[in-house]
Order: sequence, then structure tokens, then C-alpha cells
Amino acid sequence: METVAENAFHIVGKNLKRTTYALSRSIEKSFAHLCEQAHMIAHTLINETGQTDVLGAVLTSDEAARIYRESFSSEQEEALFAEINRAQEPYCRRTLSRLFRLYLCDAIAKQSDDVTLTRIAPLVCGEGVPLPQKKEKTVAFLRNVQASRAFEYFARSLGGVSAVYESNFLNACESVYTEQATYAIIPIYSTADGRLGSFYRQIEKYELSIVLTCDIDSDDGENTTTFALVYKDRLYIETDGEPIYECKITFDTLDQIADIMDAASYFGVTIHALDALPVVFSGRTNAFAIIFGLQNANIGGFFSYLALEYPQTAVIGIYRKLSYS
Repeated sequence: METVAENAFHIVGKNLKRTTYALSRSIEKSFAHLCEQAHMIAHTLINETGQTDVLGAVLTSDEAARIYRESFSSEQEEALFAEINRAQEPYCRRTLSRLFRLYLCDAIAKQSDDVTLTRIAPLVCGEGVPLPQKKEKTVAFLRNVQASRAFEYFARSLGGVSAVYESNFLNACESVYTEQATYAIIPIYSTADGRLGSFYRQIEKYELSIVLTCDIDSDDGENTTTFALVYKDRLYIETDGEPIYECKITFDTLDQIADIMDAASYFGVTIHALDALPVVFSGRTNAFAIIFGLQNANIGGFFSYLALEYPQTAVIGIYRKLSYS
């Protein structure tokens, strides 16, 4: 027999469920209005940028973020709650705003027909210089057990490459910059030391781009090093392996990290690493290097969100992470 307390809990539970259903119907109405807003933003983007594709305009036009932000009402919003719950209002507004912006960015991206990574990569990273067709393709690296194993992995995807041994990884990067080698192999991350900032600085110094990566275990199995294949220009190699997007984002406040975490979850993106960058390296505080896994993700919506919400994002690369056994 149900006690008085159990009956009271049951009644309260039913009331909460009923109000939750009412809230969900209201949010669905908001989604419908956001779809209308997405259509108007897309129309404006096409007209003002001269592009024929919405996602192309979002990812390549400096005007896209401005048009997107101007679409939000600048009028003073009325209070959502009565005085007794007023303290909850800021959090509620942030949460709803985050959801609506995610939905809106996705709705904008869905008005494009082609959202494959093969098409999106050059839009995000910029059109790169194609590989030389007649010249022999070489890969420079420091000869050791792990780097040699990484070369074997990369060679399976590249085909027709030969090794060039250098005395250190710095010389390997320089040989790509001077076009003495087509690619170089350098370590960029390890389970023992995390992000290897000195090697990323070499990538920036020699204006290189990551085009493939792979993880190599040490002989004792206690450490894993991520090796990158770097090229002199942007290049997306369509091959097996998990698609990765690596970038640097400078946040206005650290609260925005929560926005990125929610966006990744919303679009089915995996965050593999999020590393704070020292001011001496990034030039600004609140700068982070982030590695996103894009396997089975809604990449159209995700890249639309980043471009419109964080236009200050600096691209490191879109590449594949190989996982040969």
C-alpha cells in the first residue's frame, strides 16, 4: 500500500513530467523559428558574398560572422523569471542561448548540398598546392626505431615514397621548407610529455602543415608518441583512418570552454586533446590548442558553428590519423 509520502512524490513527479513536456513543445516552436532565421541568414549570405553555396560563404567569407551576429535581436530582453527565481536566470539564458545557437548553425549548414570532408577541408584550411606529379617523393626524418615505424605506416597511404635520413628533426623540417624533401616526419605528442610545443613551433617557423598522423608505441609499451607527416602547404589526403581537425582558439573568457565541449557533444565530435598554450607561444591569454575527432560527426554543422561563433580560430590542419595494426 502506497504511503502518504510516496503518493506525494508520485504527484510531484507527474507534475514535473507534465511541465517538462510543455517546455519541450515550446522549445520545438523555437526550433521552427530558428529554421526560418537560418533561411533568412542563408539568403543574406548568398546576396552579400556573391557565393552560390551557403556553407562555402560561411567558411570562407569574413562577412559571415558579422551577418550571423547581426541576426540576433539587440532589444532589451524581458525577465524570464519572477523575483524569487531571478538568481537562476543568467544560467538559464546561457543554456538556452547555447542550444539555440547550435541548432541555428546546424540549420544554416543543412542548406548546403555537399558537406563531405573532401569539400570542407579546402574551405577551412584554404586551397593548397597539389603534390608534384613527376618529382620523386621523399620523406625526411631522424632515423630511430619509432620514426622508422611511422614512416612505414605513412608509406602505406602515400605509396611510392623513399626515406631521407637527417641528423635531427629540425633538419627534416628545413629540408621540406627548402624543397629538398617532399615530407618530413616529426613527433608532436606523447603520453609522457603531452603536447610537444617545440615541434609545433618548428611547424609554424617553416610554414608546414600536418597531413597525416599515427601513434607509435615505445618498445617497452610504456609510452606512445604521435608522429606527424608534414608538408609545405595545406594538403588533405583522403585515406583510411580517423579524420582529425586541429586548431587554436582564443577565448574571451574561460567559460567558453564549456560552449566548445557542448558543441562537440551536440555535433558528435570527439575532443582528443585540449591544451592551454603559454602566452609566449600564442601571444594571448586564454589560448588553447584543440584536437577534434570527426569520425561519424555532423561536420557541416560543427564547422559552421566554429566559423560563426569563433571566427578567430587558427587552423593547424585537417588530416587523417592512421591506425594500422
